[in-house]
Amino acid sequence: MNISFDTSLFQTDLSLAYESFGYQASLNNKTCNFYKCASYIQNTQNAKIQCHLNIDDVVTIQVADYGESYAIIKGIFKHKSNDGYFYPFIYVDWFENAYKNHNKLDCPIFILRHDGFYRKIFPLTVVDKVRKVHFVHDCNTRCKENHNLENKHYLKNDFFFKAI
Repeated sequence: MNISFDTSLFQTDLSLAYESFGYQASLNNKTCNFYKCASYIQNTQNAKIQCHLNIDDVVTIQVADYGESYAIIKGIFKHKSNDGYFYPFIYVDWFENAYKNHNKLDCPIFILRHDGFYRKIFPLTVVDKVRKVHFVHDCNTRCKENHNLENKHYLKNDFFFKAI
């Protein structure tokens, strides 16, 4: 797993993630176990839906502070809380809407944020839809054999659909 983060921001975000489901305590345990994927069953009003998350999946997250937003999963981990139970979390980078469209493709342009401007750790349960959206790197002339990672522009593919 190749995630770089500021340790104090990580601890602050983890504390906020615990607070989001009513757990108010300092974190005694600093150890996290990271995974490449996670599977779980989401209970909805109509059915139980089996969900699978992987590193680099783009998901829709519904969070009170942000509304419906898009993020790319950079880490999936569990943390042992003070009560002895393990809780699953995701570590994300956010897509920020640039509020402009690509001049030829007419797709909305988003910017992938790698900084600490937005909170990055959330309980696994905030994932609203897995792969509801599809983003494509907005390649420039510096993208030859691989994507130029300095270019953080992505296109939201509104034309992507799921075949039935």
